Amino acid sequence: MNKMYIFLILILYFLIITPLVPSNKSEISIDSLMSVLPKAKDDTNKVNLLCSLSTNFYTINPDSGIKYAHLAISLSDQIGWNRGKAKAYNSLGVNSSIKSHNDEAVVYFKKSLDIYKQLDFVEGVSQQLGNLGIVSMNLSNFTAALDYYQQALKIAEKDGIQSSIARQNGNIGIVYTYLKDYNKALKYYRKSLELTEKEIEKDKISKLFGNIAWNYTFLKDYDKALDYYQRALKLDEELGNAKSIAIRLGNIGILYWEMLDYAKAYDYYNRALKMNEEIGSKSGIAVNLGNLAAVHYILSQDSVIRELKPTNTIFNLDKGYNLKKSIEYAQKSKEISLEIGDKRQLMEVYSTLDKAYESIGNYENAYKYQTDWAKLKDSIFSVEKTTEIANLEAKKENEIKEKELKLKDLELLRKVNEQTALFVGLATVVVLLLVIFMQRRKSEKLLLNIMPEKIAKRLKRNEKNIADRFEEVSIIFVDIVGFTSYSRGTEPEEIVSALNDIFTRFDILSIKHGLEKIKTIGDCYMAVAGLPEPHDNHALATARFALEAKDLMHNYVTPDGHKLLFRIGIDAGPVVAGVIGESKFSYDLWGDAVNMASRMESTGLPNEIQVTENFVNEVKDFGIKYKERGEVEIKGKGKVITYLLK
Repeated sequence: MNKMYIFLILILYFLIITPLVPSNKSEISIDSLMSVLPKAKDDTNKVNLLCSLSTNFYTINPDSGIKYAHLAISLSDQIGWNRGKAKAYNSLGVNSSIKSHNDEAVVYFKKSLDIYKQLDFVEGVSQQLGNLGIVSMNLSNFTAALDYYQQALKIAEKDGIQSSIARQNGNIGIVYTYLKDYNKALKYYRKSLELTEKEIEKDKISKLFGNIAWNYTFLKDYDKALDYYQRALKLDEELGNAKSIAIRLGNIGILYWEMLDYAKAYDYYNRALKMNEEIGSKSGIAVNLGNLAAVHYILSQDSVIRELKPTNTIFNLDKGYNLKKSIEYAQKSKEISLEIGDKRQLMEVYSTLDKAYESIGNYENAYKYQTDWAKLKDSIFSVEKTTEIANLEAKKENEIKEKELKLKDLELLRKVNEQTALFVGLATVVVLLLVIFMQRRKSEKLLLNIMPEKIAKRLKRNEKNIADRFEEVSIIFVDIVGFTSYSRGTEPEEIVSALNDIFTRFDILSIKHGLEKIKTIGDCYMAVAGLPEPHDNHALATARFALEAKDLMHNYVTPDGHKLLFRIGIDAGPVVAGVIGESKFSYDLWGDAVNMASRMESTGLPNEIQVTENFVNEVKDFGIKYKERGEVEIKGKGKVITYLLK
């Protein structure tokens, strides 16, 4: 049974500057804002207006939210208002996270964080650290999440920002719930609730009630759990918050599951599933499908059938029927979980499928899902992560102790001099351990910047001679026309600034369309779709990347006023990919398709996308428009017919 689902959803609340509101209220607010937008002048007020639209759209149409955030960024650049740009990047991160595009959200939140640091805006820094913690939770990186939350809490406590202190205590509580330290989680929730109740914010209080109830469920204090759920549900109904009501119904179902009341559990799961389908929450749908699968599996067990049979008036207790339904629901949950990247839900589903397939005698599938479950569990809850989190908590506890020591008078400090010396020694050890830990994190981050995560993990396992063949990939090269002549008369700082701006835009597009950046060579950007993970629509993804890059860079002007043109070349086919080097690693590709993609770029036309016939054959059924350019002389190939994407 999925005992993680609620926090994955509730945690998103803390991403938002303004409180959550029902969809109908959002629509009213959006209508009001839209009526003002056409008359707004291009100034800071309009940036705030666009950010407000973006924030209001996140619950009902995050794609529109993303659109208005991009407009806010463009206007902020135009008028030179960095504070507005930081707000807009925050809105982009929120909407991306709502869509489960967590890697993109990380990029946007970090951009917002960097700007707030430059502006020395403490509240903004604290907010973005918290948001990065939330996205780290969504990516199952509990170590990073707790680190971000504790940084945010430290800043909030130093500056006395009560709302942020409450928020980060709540988020830290969520981490400890995932780590199954329920009493410690309750301690942080109570701190958060104490501050939140003073503000009388029903939505925040409701979520804290739900979190507290969830922990009491794990502690098997079911009366307290039900009491807090009822309090939370009452507030949700007063607010008309359909999403929170759906969550609460699912939670109450889990509570009844723990109480072995399968009839009530099944009823609440069904109600939660229907409401999640109405509001379009994929994570909620996946979880409740998984929960229904678990109920059907338990109903197939002989001991449960014997217990329920004398009084049953609700369930079909046929063993074969329930195993079939269990697999059916679990497979549906698995498909959605894979789509949205919900690793924790996949763990639960794999466990159910393992047991259900074993019960029907399909041992091959049972073994497969048992293996998948074990791999996923190890990747999420490794001993290393737990140890690192313990170190971070030790750092926080030591900081608290230091504050307490400062409050004591000098005489007391002299009396406890030996204890203080011991404490300082321990603190030094902890700091040294943390320095080692942070250096390791920095090294891992650098490694991920130069190669795919999957390959980096193989390197960390000391795997030698990493080389793989991929039969179906698409390779793209994007080059800046005339960059060499531009760079001759330009200051180095301006050259690097222009390249950084251009390549950052391409990085964001790569994430958006599922491409893997391979490297930059001077002023040339190289990426690939279809590795290290196979991609059925690799050519379509690459075409969309190229077309959007072309539109994005149309009439591009550098910060110092130079207009730049671009050439794009693409080919599709088999490649070999691998790591070369001993101390300075490099992940690269080899093959005829790589050479042809490079030739397509170098012989292409400015601001055009030149592709091979192979690539056209891959995308023509997807409605991608193209026209024949004619024969082009290609080194080593002779005359080759090429095409231009439109």
